[in-house]
Amino acid sequence: MPDRPLPAGGTAQLSKCGVDDWPRPAPRGEGERSDDPQLVLTSWDAHDPGPKSPGGPRFTVHAAIRTSDRPLVLDAPLGRGRVTVDLYGPHGEGRRASARGLTATVVDGGYPGKPLDVPASGSFRVDPGEELLLDVDLPAGAVCPGHELNDIIKCSPEYTNDAADCPVLTLTLTDPAIRAYRAGTTGAGADTVSDRLVAVSLEPDTSQV
Repeated sequence: MPDRPLPAGGTAQLSKCGVDDWPRPAPRGEGERSDDPQLVLTSWDAHDPGPKSPGGPRFTVHAAIRTSDRPLVLDAPLGRGRVTVDLYGPHGEGRRASARGLTATVVDGGYPGKPLDVPASGSFRVDPGEELLLDVDLPAGAVCPGHELNDIIKCSPEYTNDAADCPVLTLTLTDPAIRAYRAGTTGAGADTVSDRLVAVSLEPDTSQV
């Protein structure tokens, strides 16, 4: 299957196909589930241009970073080599796709989003009440055996109104600026605070587990 070149920041690594662990990873420090700053999944989509168009199939995750307390400044490229995508099938199926070492692309608000030029400062700034829009492309090589890039988001059964029948996507972004932001907001020691933003599309109701 054709693969789209990865953004700068390393080579994605396939990981843990078929393992059915919890969609949200264990926290790496305080503040990881706080809303400030926050990583929010906005959508994701698979696109196959077909044999007569350039490029191969793509699976893109769309997300946003938001803050409410004070500005967050993130160096470009965003999350260079420190972005992770995991897609879990429903009903205990395990991972359908998994990649580490990705880099996010900052985009404008159009559809499809166009990559923004890196500011002269070399950093992107997220102001309170604003949001930084991100795209993360999942390489075809991260798809687990038995699936294709354009079918990993299918529900089971395919036509369902129950979210529990559909895949769960987890996106993580790690950056030292996130730890510094949280430490400055909470007053906690930097060595106890998480440097990671985590977004999960749908989490099980733990009261029913």
